[in-house]
Amino acid sequence: MKNDDPEIIKTLRAEERLGRLHSRSMGEPRKPVDEECENDSFVSMFTILRQHKGEDIPTIDLGDPIEKYRIIFDNSAVAIMLTDENERIVHWNSYTETLLGMSRNELMMKPVKYLYPKEEWQKIRSENIRQKGIQHHLETKMIRKDNVLVDVDISLSVLKDRIGNVIGSIGIIKDNSQNKQMERALRVSEEKFKKIYEKAPVPYHTLSADGTITDVNEKWCQLLGYERQEIIGRPIFDFIHCDEQDTAKTSFREKISSRKSYTGGHERTYITKNGEPRVFVINDFLCFNESGTVLSIYSTMDDVTDRKKIEGELRKAHYWLEKKVQERTVELTKQNTLLKKRMNEYKRTIGGLHIEQERLQKSQKRLEQQNIKLKKLDRTKSNFLDITTHELRSSMSTIKGYAEILLMESLGPVNDEQKKGLGVVVANTNRSTQLLQDILDIVHLESGTMKFSPQKTNVKRLVEDAIGTSEPAADVKQIKISTEIPKELPELTIDKERMKQVLINLLQNAIQSSPENSTITVRVNKEPGEVLFEIQDEGRGIPKQKQKKMFDVIYQADAGADRTIGDIGLGLSISRGIVLSHGGKIWVENENNTGNVMRFTLPNKAIQQMEGKFKVVDLF
Repeated sequence: MKNDDPEIIKTLRAEERLGRLHSRSMGEPRKPVDEECENDSFVSMFTILRQHKGEDIPTIDLGDPIEKYRIIFDNSAVAIMLTDENERIVHWNSYTETLLGMSRNELMMKPVKYLYPKEEWQKIRSENIRQKGIQHHLETKMIRKDNVLVDVDISLSVLKDRIGNVIGSIGIIKDNSQNKQMERALRVSEEKFKKIYEKAPVPYHTLSADGTITDVNEKWCQLLGYERQEIIGRPIFDFIHCDEQDTAKTSFREKISSRKSYTGGHERTYITKNGEPRVFVINDFLCFNESGTVLSIYSTMDDVTDRKKIEGELRKAHYWLEKKVQERTVELTKQNTLLKKRMNEYKRTIGGLHIEQERLQKSQKRLEQQNIKLKKLDRTKSNFLDITTHELRSSMSTIKGYAEILLMESLGPVNDEQKKGLGVVVANTNRSTQLLQDILDIVHLESGTMKFSPQKTNVKRLVEDAIGTSEPAADVKQIKISTEIPKELPELTIDKERMKQVLINLLQNAIQSSPENSTITVRVNKEPGEVLFEIQDEGRGIPKQKQKKMFDVIYQADAGADRTIGDIGLGLSISRGIVLSHGGKIWVENENNTGNVMRFTLPNKAIQQMEGKFKVVDLF
């Protein structure tokens, strides 16, 4: 009988037979354990067993082979555990901690039964290992620290003193997870193969080396009309047409003697249970044992009965087809002559088309020249707007400056009516200056000349800065601006001032659209690959048919007398251009026609060439 005990068990038994592993009598004095041995992992294992029972039970004295045991113990590729007579863990090797995911403190003096599921521990106890003294290859499960069950193979040996008292046990534990996974995978594979075999859309049969049927699938029974029990155990030749049986037997013997796993397909006529002949193409695959003897033959059957009928009909059709081809050839010859005449006419038509193509090419050149002129005019327009807005802003600054000086009464006293008029002048000067700046931004966006300075930007501080700028306008209408911004948001590489301009434009629009004593909510959320900004007000909802026009230049959501939605002007068009230049999207929605939500996104990754991103979009 093959001895498959673990190496540690073999070594311990050999040392015991040689007298090197023996009990110490109670009368012998205990030898003190020096500090070096006390810290040694292997010596301390047996020291625990020596000192645990005191005067009651003799303990194990290792003698000379300690170094040999330490090497075996520490370098073992399996887990090794020792328990005392109360089944508490007293020592183990390093692989035990790896297998169970536990530390030294978690294993020391731990009752070994807590390492097993309850039902597995009961199974181990039922083996009566203490009476038998040893148990080989017991398959069970152990509980890791993370509560994951591990499949293991355990060999257990009971440790006794010379008078037969149990002083502990040693367990050799092998991680059996991979084997179990392979077994499960093999079972699944076998079940899949069996299902494929049984449910295959073509008939299969399995034969022994003498031609006896050992298995067939459902399709085989269905096509030939037999039940499985009527087939198994019968020679395959019983189901072949009588005119082909001798040939089939000779061919079968030749296949067996050829020792080839596959010899090509062949046709055979089988007779169904109701006497109908059916033709099959048979492919035989031979399976051999190690000595080359045929164990079984696996055969696939392709039913070609209908194909044979069709082939006969095709031969008849082929004859009539050849006759028709000859007739058609004569007819086509006549048509070919007619086509040649028409081809000549087509050539003349193509000549006329060439002339027309040349005319179109000349027209295209004229259009390209006109396009160049239009581009020059567009540049002239942009330059004109740049110069005009610059001059107008200078004039507005002068007007505003003098109005403010008059308001400060630096040139003499002014009455209340005059102060009111000067205030109107300053307000309209500011509005006109902003309008000029907006026009200039629109021109720069459309021409692709707006300059951007991208930098790493903290989103939360950006939103707070924009709200701080907009709060004075909100306070006038007693509107509260609240925020919903999560703590963890990515920093965006954007033009901080331009994106602040976008947020201020959207907040100003929300303030104009909101009634007094309402709330505006600013939300920022992290989405896959981008950051979503939302500004929600409680104003009157913008109709869906007008939402797409919200970002057109100088568009008003409500052109009537009631201006609760507000004059949107150029701010939203500029905001759209800046967002698109950063690679984002911007749109508006409303909830049940009450309140509007302005949304825009910015990508986490910065895009290249922001200045030209918006050049192809027509703002007007």
